[in-house]
Amino acid sequence: MRGIIFSIVILAVLTINAPGTAIEPAIPAPVQEPSRGERIIVMEATAYCYGSITKTGTSPVEGRTIAVDPEVIPLGSRVYVSCESWPEVNGWYIAEDTGRLVKGHIIDIYMKDRDQCIRWGRRQVKVRVRLENHYEAHRKF
Repeated sequence: MRGIIFSIVILAVLTINAPGTAIEPAIPAPVQEPSRGERIIVMEATAYCYGSITKTGTSPVEGRTIAVDPEVIPLGSRVYVSCESWPEVNGWYIAEDTGRLVKGHIIDIYMKDRDQCIRWGRRQVKVRVRLENHYEAHRKF
């Protein structure tokens, strides 16, 4: 009974306004949602510069190679990395490698220069993962 009375009071308050005004429905701002084959994750990113062959058998390339935890991001996935504090790394990468310390929501970005890796340190990045094109789906068994 209290719920019904409360609803009637709220309805009355909302419909009785100052003369000439009306309550217009709020239109929510558009939210950029990932597409069906994508997901967006906030992760910690470190950098590495050593190694000649990745887990997928490729040579690491700056601006292309990242190491991931394959349980979070499948190997071979196309990944867009963006960092507000270091926008030079923003771009599309391929999850080609893994690492002993790359577990959970951590990625490791390949850089050629050791000093650049040290300056990078550990930063928060936004990662957009395309799920439809990953290494495991194309692997020959």
